[in-house]
Amino acid sequence: MRYTIPSEIDCIDVHNHVHPGRDGQLDRTAAAALLEGCTRLRIRRLCVSNPLTGDQPSPEEVRRANDVVLDALAMSDRFIGFCFVNPGFAREAVAEIRRCVVDHGMRGVKLYHQYLVCDPAQTAVMECAAELGVPVLMHAGKVMDAQTRRLQPRLSNAEHFVRAAAMFPRTTLIQAHIGGGGDWEWNLRHLETRPGVYLDISGSVVDAGIVRRTVAALGADRVCFATDGSLEEGVGKLLAAGLTAPELRLICQGNAERLLRLRRG
Repeated sequence: MRYTIPSEIDCIDVHNHVHPGRDGQLDRTAAAALLEGCTRLRIRRLCVSNPLTGDQPSPEEVRRANDVVLDALAMSDRFIGFCFVNPGFAREAVAEIRRCVVDHGMRGVKLYHQYLVCDPAQTAVMECAAELGVPVLMHAGKVMDAQTRRLQPRLSNAEHFVRAAAMFPRTTLIQAHIGGGGDWEWNLRHLETRPGVYLDISGSVVDAGIVRRTVAALGADRVCFATDGSLEEGVGKLLAAGLTAPELRLICQGNAERLLRLRRG
């Protein structure tokens, strides 16, 4: 039985995170442990961001959060940066994306739950991402419990992503963590007949068939390997899905290389 990503695949985790320590700087010990865990599982590269979960983080807070990611990029070339922004500060958000992507080589934009993905407030951010040719990875889920709904009233689900794909047709959208909790089968039913949205398989949920069902619904060319920090669970549910070798290569490597415009090798 296989317990690691096949060695012939240059695996990329499209959704992971680095965090600051008590001093506000990159927690290098945690970042090193993350890299070590990825090495053991044969995850070669990983996309990292440092999103802020508050209601309306300021541009200054956002910049400091992204500086933590920049420190991670300087620490290891295995890290691929995603720039977090708050679309509510549209002008500042665009400037921050340009700083992170154009000036410092980040490869994507990360959004949290400050606004729905289909909110018109997202327009400047989405257009900037399209102009720069980078994908937008958005925190998402179809939550069912009252407490989570209260804490995340603007949490986007598949219906919101379908609307956003129509609103921002030039922007590459990735819905985060199908295994993040909530009704993941509902999410798939709303995405499977509507092209234009990618889905990452991260999250700690390891329901039987979750990855196989995701690939069957969307096709392997719209699914990206990711763990969101749940490394062993992410690899385990992927390998348990019974995917073909071409499907594994697309999900773990090919799709990410295409979306992030990475060279092979």
